[in-house]
Amino acid sequence: MLKFSSSLKKYIPVIILVLVFPGCGVWEDFTTYFNLYYNTKHKFQEAEDAIKLQRKNLFEPEEPNISGNVPQLLNNVIEKSSKILQFHSNSGYVDNALLMLGKSFYYQKNYQKALRKFQELVVTDPESDLILENDLWIAKTQMRLKDFKSALASLKKVREQGIEEGEDEIVKDAYVEEIVHLIIQETYSSAISLTNEFLEVSTNDEVNAEVMYELGRLYIKINDNNNAIASFEKVFDYSPSFSVELNSTIELASALRKAGENNKALSILEEMRNENKYSDSFDKIDLETGVTLYSLNRVDESVEYLMKVDTTYATSVSSGIAKYKLGEIFEHYYKNFDSASIYYIKSASSTAPPEYSKPASEKAQLFKRYQTLQKSIFDARKQLSYLETPDEFIQDSIAFYSDTLSAEEKELQSVDLGERRNEGDERGFVQPVKTQVKTVTKNPPMRPTIGIDSVKSIIVKNEFDLANLFFTELNVPDSAYYYYKNIIENFPNSRYHSLSLYSIGTYYNGIGRKEEGDSIFYFIYDNYKNENIVNAAAIQLKKPLINLTYDPADELYVDAEKILLEKKYSESVNKFYGIFRDYPKSSLAPKALYAGGWILENELKLLDSAAVFYDSINVKYPQSQYASSIRPKLTFYKQEIDRRKKAIEDSLKQIELKKLAETKSDSLIQPIDPNEDVKKEQPQIEEKSESDEEKDIKRKEMEANEVKKMDTPIDLTEPEKPKSDKIK
Repeated sequence: MLKFSSSLKKYIPVIILVLVFPGCGVWEDFTTYFNLYYNTKHKFQEAEDAIKLQRKNLFEPEEPNISGNVPQLLNNVIEKSSKILQFHSNSGYVDNALLMLGKSFYYQKNYQKALRKFQELVVTDPESDLILENDLWIAKTQMRLKDFKSALASLKKVREQGIEEGEDEIVKDAYVEEIVHLIIQETYSSAISLTNEFLEVSTNDEVNAEVMYELGRLYIKINDNNNAIASFEKVFDYSPSFSVELNSTIELASALRKAGENNKALSILEEMRNENKYSDSFDKIDLETGVTLYSLNRVDESVEYLMKVDTTYATSVSSGIAKYKLGEIFEHYYKNFDSASIYYIKSASSTAPPEYSKPASEKAQLFKRYQTLQKSIFDARKQLSYLETPDEFIQDSIAFYSDTLSAEEKELQSVDLGERRNEGDERGFVQPVKTQVKTVTKNPPMRPTIGIDSVKSIIVKNEFDLANLFFTELNVPDSAYYYYKNIIENFPNSRYHSLSLYSIGTYYNGIGRKEEGDSIFYFIYDNYKNENIVNAAAIQLKKPLINLTYDPADELYVDAEKILLEKKYSESVNKFYGIFRDYPKSSLAPKALYAGGWILENELKLLDSAAVFYDSINVKYPQSQYASSIRPKLTFYKQEIDRRKKAIEDSLKQIELKKLAETKSDSLIQPIDPNEDVKKEQPQIEEKSESDEEKDIKRKEMEANEVKKMDTPIDLTEPEKPKSDKIK
């Protein structure tokens, strides 16, 4: 739309005018054109043509990425256009330079700079012939900057003015820009309506053919196959280009297949295959043919066509799609998950479009999980058989090493024979090439390192996961039923037993055997009151949900608190202790012990008994908040008991030492009778007995004193007397 021509002939009149009327403005335009503008315009046109060639579809939602020499061309355009503005600001090419600058920044995705240049053109030359085109580019830039409200208003204004002025190309671009916006927003119905509106005002048959083709694709997105077929057929009422004709015919065959007219679709494809003008697109035709044959239940022929596309056109987009379709066939028709996995993995890493490569990657991950679970189950079952039948491990080990030796001997024989042939061929002049012996890597049997119960736990967990995989993701309910049933029959004590029962009930409901399914749900509801699965069964049966958080100790605790408020302390202590005794796993058990200990300490002043309660909390519930609360005072209490006990022992020891000293002193003072060889025994015994009695009396007196001291409460910081809601 820029106001110039590449032909020098157009500027012959300008040359004449310069010669006849050598004015400053005309001369500056002339010199600007030949010195700078012509080269800038030429480079910009080359860059823009290259960018347009990269756009595959008319309604392409993303701007194409610039590549090749386009970035360099755009940089040159920006540099030279800036020089025109700087050094030739009075020439008649300022508006062209600003428009090229804005477009160049736009193609570089520097939308803020682009918008400034477009707005600068409006301010610099509001009467320019380029204003309408400039307004279109302002709208396009606003759209990229997500200023949708302003962009839509600008597009509407451009369309109306363009229709009035007969600017068909600008009108087309304005419609396309808004339609693309609606497609990105996934408002396909509005996009279809606007497309039909454009077809009513457009008179260009080639453009209309392409727009009609895109309209058919929009109908495909909303699964309206009938309108899609009609749109693809109308393409030929206009003047489609070769590429539009080709793509419309293939899409028509695809839409017919989706509408159930498989034979008609296959006939169109076979006719195309017989025409050499479509030879460059045989990969697309063969791909659609393979998919159509599968719809006709001609599976073997379909696989043959798809494998042909996969191998013959290995680097094409069609090859990636063919891999995905083969994965689907092996998954759903042949149930060969290993082969399906291989094709999905290949498709995920191919050049297939995102609508195929992304789900292919997800499928590949799914089948990787399947293979991992299968291998884990196989290995665990082998380990279980070794534990249950130890002789089997010995037999497998012997067989493994026997097979390994046989394989190595055969390979050595083949290597020796090959080297002898080399010797014969080379007649002894050259040493034969040493051939490396290659053996197949195979892991030997491994003796189990864990017990039977652990191995069984691994098996049942993996079987349950595999059953869920079959049931929910691979959609093979019969295989899921097999594994659920195996868990129920062979692992009745497993935590997956009730879950497997519920899954079988769901399986029965899914295949129309509701009565059998409900009977299983009733069994779960009646026998698994303490498991979460009971409420899933309750929902199936529309029965009341079970309160899984119910604690029978709740009511007992409330009763104990009421008795405490009535100041029946001894009775309340017994009630609190009963909660701990009868429901030791209840969350209220440590709280009840704490309440009982508090009453004994602060109301009944029985510190020893309180210490027993507190010590039970410390031992049985060391992580509870109540253990943290009583631990300091309990530690102090125990230290005080130890201190007093040691004091008693020290006192007794001092008495013993004092008595011993007195005895030694008496023996030194008393004279010895040399005439008496032996003293009378009885008095000594009596004296000794009297000494023991004295010691016992003193010990009892000291203990009595200490007991009196113990009646005095230990100096503990007494907490506030609890009310019913403060005993925590």
